[in-house]
Amino acid sequence: MKKLLDQSLRPLVIYAFTVLVISIPVYFLIIDWIWENELDKHHYAIREKLEKRLTRLDLPDTAVANMITALDKVQPGFSFNETAAPRPDSLYTLIRFDSFMNDREQFRCLTTDIRVNGRLYRVLIETNMEEIDETILAIAAVTVFFIMLLLTGFIYLNRKTALRIWQPFYDTLASLHTFRLETGKTVPLPASDVTEFTDLNASLETLMQGSLASYRQQKEFTENASHELQTPLAIVKSRLDMLLQSQSLDAEQMRIVEQVYQAINRVSRINKNLLLLARIEHSQFEEKERIALDGMLAAIAAQFSDRFENNALHYTENITPSVVDANPVLTEILLTNLLVNAVRYTPLGGKVLVQLDSGMLTVSNTGVAALQAENLFRRFAQASGDHAGSGLGLAIAREICDRYGWQIGYEFARGMHHFSVRF
Repeated sequence: MKKLLDQSLRPLVIYAFTVLVISIPVYFLIIDWIWENELDKHHYAIREKLEKRLTRLDLPDTAVANMITALDKVQPGFSFNETAAPRPDSLYTLIRFDSFMNDREQFRCLTTDIRVNGRLYRVLIETNMEEIDETILAIAAVTVFFIMLLLTGFIYLNRKTALRIWQPFYDTLASLHTFRLETGKTVPLPASDVTEFTDLNASLETLMQGSLASYRQQKEFTENASHELQTPLAIVKSRLDMLLQSQSLDAEQMRIVEQVYQAINRVSRINKNLLLLARIEHSQFEEKERIALDGMLAAIAAQFSDRFENNALHYTENITPSVVDANPVLTEILLTNLLVNAVRYTPLGGKVLVQLDSGMLTVSNTGVAALQAENLFRRFAQASGDHAGSGLGLAIAREICDRYGWQIGYEFARGMHHFSVRF
């Protein structure tokens, strides 16, 4: 998970570094162009001064030749050569070894013509420039320094400003974390002078009110349905019990009554399971206790002893002390449903193994083929066609696990079904 402020800063940082990388060569090209342009102007100024001063001195040719020889020796980079015909000026940059600096240097050069005493001379003027690598390093260092300084200040100011601006949002989020449907009350949301946050709080207030109203209606329906459905079912079952005890029914009538009785029992179980699911979903099991799973498992297994014996099942348990904080009713339902499922899908003479260790419960039983994993925890879905149940036992188990953040899973390995719950 990443914080909202970090998400907004990341593209800005990437953009800043991109600009930094692009700016260094751009700065170099611009500075280099300005430098060369200024040196070219300087060279042409030297050319004009040299031509005018030599002409104004009106020296004889021998004196001009001696001056040229002296200039070649005193000022490397100047060269005078008499030429017969004028040629276009030439501006260029040259990197060569400089004997005076004893290193490779970069020079900006101008080759041009001047006329002295009516004679034409080809003149080379060059000026030593700063080395390219040194220029690039200097530009890069200065650019990086100011970009980093700017970026650091920007991040700091952005965080300070953003935290102040977004503080009402975080306050609202903290208030929402305390909202519980089962309390029947909304939570107070912080006031804000920002239009967007005010609209958000108003929408959240409306949403909470609607959720509470819906929760109250569903809770009332659950309670009413529990009463209204169970009463007629109980009456029908009692009447069927009387019919089954009657001596006036023939065999065919008795068979029909038994089928109806089994159907009523199935409807009653489904009704109880659906009401239980609704109560779990509507958070009607809020109270928690410190539960010893090992003790609860032993008590539930004892209740299954007759079923183990009737189905000739070999029950084995490997239980170490383990405790959880949960609702005892829901925890007992979870463990019972897992054991019922194991007994249901174990063939005669098979094995049932319960293991509890380090917050991990595994209920294993003998099996022939893997169950349909996609249907295991779906309501009214059958994971196997061999044993038809209500299709709600494992759905209830998963709902209980989801409520407490426990992980429930299934796998089939080496002829055994394994249902596991990690607390």
